[in-house]
Amino acid sequence: MAFFVLPALLVSLRGFTGEAALVAASESAFVHADLGGRVADSGALAELTARWREFHVVKALIAGVLVLVLAGRTSALRQAVETAERGRRRWSLLGAYGAVVLWLLGALTVLLANAQGAVAPLASVASLLPAEGGPGELRGVLADLRPALEADSPSRVGGIAGELLGDFTRYHAVLAVLAAGAGVVFMTVALRAVSRRWRQRRTGRSSQPTWVVTATLYGAAGGFFLLLSLANTSTWIDPVPALVATLGGS
Repeated sequence: MAFFVLPALLVSLRGFTGEAALVAASESAFVHADLGGRVADSGALAELTARWREFHVVKALIAGVLVLVLAGRTSALRQAVETAERGRRRWSLLGAYGAVVLWLLGALTVLLANAQGAVAPLASVASLLPAEGGPGELRGVLADLRPALEADSPSRVGGIAGELLGDFTRYHAVLAVLAAGAGVVFMTVALRAVSRRWRQRRTGRSSQPTWVVTATLYGAAGGFFLLLSLANTSTWIDPVPALVATLGGS
């Protein structure tokens, strides 16, 4: 419940009544920003970026607590399944174990996404802009930003375009690294479950009943996070085309 209530309360206390208000605020902030200066010199954009960082930090902290709680619950359920006698109780515990693992993976995904937004809040604010360009004034601003990004090498782009490019690059770099780490950990857990199963089979011992669920869910999650890491790495290496497309370019 806190995961939904506290971030919404934080946003409402900052004067935003919902997603539409945040989108309108992001449009207004970019329209009134001094594109040749720094974000810090454009009051509305600087304030919105700071508030959006707070929003992501709060959600990341709540998701982190949830990950820890679910990790502990997952461990307890695994032990309960493996010590339970064969029968309906074991199947019930095994189903609960699989459900909690899914919740754990979901909470970790939310944690990584909000860590990404907290590290690169300006890029996160820019993601609120409408894909079709929005009002005429905003389309003009985006039309000015796109050539600025493409006119020079990424390291020499100045003004708000340069800060946005730097934030956009960090935005994808953070997720590329975190997703790669999560993917490796999950694949390792899945492979260890399979390896333990085969060792038990060779020695004639009964297998742990959680191994199929562990191998399937963690293996699928590991593959997903590794693919996510590869996708973000490609944007991290060459961010300009992706950012131009995000700002309504072709």
